[in-house]
Amino acid sequence: MKRWMIISVVLILVVFAATRLLLRTENEIDAEMQFYVHNLQYDFTAKVDSIILLNEKGVGFLVCEITSGKCNRVVEDSLNQHLTNYKRIRFLHFKEKDQFQIFVGGVSKYKPMDSIRVNSTEDKFSIYRDGQNVLESHVSHATTHKVYFAFWLQD
Repeated sequence: MKRWMIISVVLILVVFAATRLLLRTENEIDAEMQFYVHNLQYDFTAKVDSIILLNEKGVGFLVCEITSGKCNRVVEDSLNQHLTNYKRIRFLHFKEKDQFQIFVGGVSKYKPMDSIRVNSTEDKFSIYRDGQNVLESHVSHATTHKVYFAFWLQD
């Protein structure tokens, strides 16, 4: 009887410690994403030049060009060097001189000439067509990222 009681207490403590560790790690990951997005300091508008559809599920990239505001092309590389829980995070995938790509789901809903508004300080990402809001989202939801412990995912 005493033996089962000790085993039960040890088991409960192990489950508690594992749960606590998972919750702490999840909070650290969320905090690191918010740190990353806030420190991008992106505040610009852009227009969609074209759309790249990656699969039949509607996942793809919006190919865009900045129309007003600024974004620093090297800030994401710099921030990635300071990550602890993520292997990498990327919001804008820069291509040619003034073009970049944004990864989004349901990319087929968008069209060339749609307008994009990004304010990373407020974690806001919006797409407009003819002055009407088509998408209201967060920069943190539009990032591509990989956490360190996801060893089974390809780089």
